[in-house]
Amino acid sequence: MKQKKAAMELSVTAIVVLILAIVMLGLGLGFIRGMFSKVSTSFEEQISAEPEPTQARSSDPLTISRETIISEAGASLALKVNAYNPTQNEYLEVVPDIRCKNTDGTDLAVTDTGTKRDIDVAETASYTVLVTVPDKSPGSYLCEAVLTKTPSPPGAVNPSDDFLQKDITLKIQ
Repeated sequence: MKQKKAAMELSVTAIVVLILAIVMLGLGLGFIRGMFSKVSTSFEEQISAEPEPTQARSSDPLTISRETIISEAGASLALKVNAYNPTQNEYLEVVPDIRCKNTDGTDLAVTDTGTKRDIDVAETASYTVLVTVPDKSPGSYLCEAVLTKTPSPPGAVNPSDDFLQKDITLKIQ
């Protein structure tokens, strides 16, 4: 008789452990889903809070929502770019790219470029760019927003792929 009682206790213990494991898995998945939704909501809030750049036109073919970026090192923020094609040729698969230089002239990679788009003659395109401020010492850095065929890795700039450019300032606090 004792053997049957021990077998019953083992089954009850196994069921209790299984229920606890399922509850913990559910709590963990809920926590992870909540964290991801906070991150996506935060970026969407940044995009909606970012002012629209002035409409790009032939006299000012590249406009940016802010020409001075003030941020903390390591932070990410949204930047809106508006581009106009003033040429007689179609721009094929172009994206904005933000390039910054250290005081010693080396490049800082700070952008996650938007989707490549074609811009017809005398047409405009709008982009939202995620700018990740590098972990550098506080100070001001000279940057440029460039409309390019291919975003270039630091140190590998191909000027023939650049169409339009505009100077901006990055201030790290």
